[in-house]
Amino acid sequence: MSQAASLAETIPVAATGDDDLPIVIVGNGPIGMRLAHELLDRLPGRRVVIYGDEQHEPYNRVQLSAWLAGDVDWDSLNQPLRHDAANRVEQRIGYRIAEIDRTAKHVVDSSGHVQPYARLVLSTGSSPFVPNIPGIDRDGVYTFRDLDDAQRLMARRVRSHRTVVLGGGLLGIEAARGMQPGNTGVSVIEHADRLLGRQLDEAASEQLKEEIETLGIDVVIGDGVAEVLGEPRVAGVRLRSGREIACDTLIVATGIRSNIALAREAQLAFGRGIQVDDRMRTSDPDIYAIGECAEHRGNVYGLVAPGLEQAGVAAADIAGIDSHYPGSVAASRLKVVGTQVFSMGPVGAGEDPFYGRAHVYRDEANGIYRKILVHRNRLVGAIGIGDWDETVRLQTMIGETRLIWPWQVLRFLRTGRIWSLEDTRDIAAWPASSTVCQCTGVTRGKISDAIACGACDTASVTRATGAGSVCGSCKPLVQDLLGSATPAQPAPMHKALLASAGIALFGALMFLAGPNLPYADSVQQTWRWDVLWRDGLYKQITGFSVLGLFAVGLLLSLRKRVRRFDRLGGFDGWRMAHIALGVLVIVGLGLHTGFRVGSGLNLMLVLSFSVMLLLGALSTGVIALEHRIGGALATRLRRQSVWLHILLFWPVPALLGWHVLKTYWY
Repeated sequence: MSQAASLAETIPVAATGDDDLPIVIVGNGPIGMRLAHELLDRLPGRRVVIYGDEQHEPYNRVQLSAWLAGDVDWDSLNQPLRHDAANRVEQRIGYRIAEIDRTAKHVVDSSGHVQPYARLVLSTGSSPFVPNIPGIDRDGVYTFRDLDDAQRLMARRVRSHRTVVLGGGLLGIEAARGMQPGNTGVSVIEHADRLLGRQLDEAASEQLKEEIETLGIDVVIGDGVAEVLGEPRVAGVRLRSGREIACDTLIVATGIRSNIALAREAQLAFGRGIQVDDRMRTSDPDIYAIGECAEHRGNVYGLVAPGLEQAGVAAADIAGIDSHYPGSVAASRLKVVGTQVFSMGPVGAGEDPFYGRAHVYRDEANGIYRKILVHRNRLVGAIGIGDWDETVRLQTMIGETRLIWPWQVLRFLRTGRIWSLEDTRDIAAWPASSTVCQCTGVTRGKISDAIACGACDTASVTRATGAGSVCGSCKPLVQDLLGSATPAQPAPMHKALLASAGIALFGALMFLAGPNLPYADSVQQTWRWDVLWRDGLYKQITGFSVLGLFAVGLLLSLRKRVRRFDRLGGFDGWRMAHIALGVLVIVGLGLHTGFRVGSGLNLMLVLSFSVMLLLGALSTGVIALEHRIGGALATRLRRQSVWLHILLFWPVPALLGWHVLKTYWY
């Protein structure tokens, strides 16, 4: 008998009250372990006992397909319980719960040990569904659900020459990819009309199919297996169409079924799963169910993220905190054979063509397909094939049914993005309540707090918050937050930029609000400064100087937009030159006009010039002080002032041309 079992026998069967009894969790998968962590947060003094029927330490089941394919190592699968109060948790690994006695409030494990409980939480997960096909019980038929399955397939891969995978869902496709090393021929058979039918529409599924076939995997769509051939081992399959495919290995990945046998024997209410209310309580108020074994409002979620939400609700209710689970919007953020796939909302095979309006963006050269579904001006669904760095924000937006603005739809149709690139990258500017890790529900604020408390890399953030511990797709966002947590460095030449901004600001205000320079009081004065705007020659010199400086400054502004200028010096130097020319324009314009704004079209010209220069001064000042302003404010001020500066440029050439023409014509 193991040490865990001997320790278990020392626990008394009876106790004086519920407060003396532990909370028992059946299932040590990601959801059961999350529940334990949540309970320790809320009830750090309470004992917790976790049962796991596999002979393995807790591991990340979500990463099994990546491990089989060789994308992650063994250490990446480990998911130990890390918590300051972890000594309050007893993990009984390799012991299956055989019976629940609701009257006596205890469970009996496979060793015969009786464990009382104050509250019992069932997180028993699900099992592979194996269809009733003739010959399905032959040697060489495998399922793919847990670590034992993955280890058997890894061993079988060395000897397999031809593998057939039955099922074109996520696990089926990843199993196919995982069996390829060693020049094993692989075929995927899907009886429906598309791969990933629940997640993708026809166009997205067809693109994914093409990408899978380029990897050397054969894909059969719209046909099913009628019979498994061979005796006693698998030698092939016969399809419903009559076609036969030779193989020595068959992997069944045709879906899952909730593990409800334990609950059924305990006479708990069940349907497709163990039925629970909004507090995750079963028909017995002392027993809870979470994850793939739970049925909430008729829904059984086959994804880890809803289960993690349910774990938080169950832990809160056990701790006496009012909490309710409203249900989840189904979301999938997957990496299928190296291709990023995102799907959320009423999309895929069950999509209602009359519900909302779909907008599609395609970039075939880069293998990108994106689709959004808008209903009553709100984003309700999305599909993405290929990398898409907005998926975390999309999931929050869809989950909260937020408004999507017309210009966001137009930007999506034009560029494939809902938000501008700068807005998406500024993770630190997101509200503290925005969810960064959708799998675990960790917010931007929680991650920022962990960074402030000393978490200096993604691994530290994951240990402190759990972000990135499931699928890992949020790790780039965590890294962005880590980068934003370091002290901001000032822009190059920021002092010169700040001085230039001050001069430009003063000059622009001189035109808009300052006094006009006076004319000389008498012709007898030694220095007659007003000759600058009285004498035609001087007027032409200052006027054409302003025109020339304006033209050169305009050319300098092209440095950021024309790539061939990259070889002619760094952008920072060009920007400084552009700003310096702007200052010279103000000086020249002051000499040309004496800071008089005139009337009519002259007034419009001077005002356009002045406001344009004022906004240029503002954007320059923001750039110079960006390291001090920081966060969303600096980004927003800089972006808005630059765009307004550019916008107000357009009337100036026409007004300037009219001014020159009027002067020489008349």
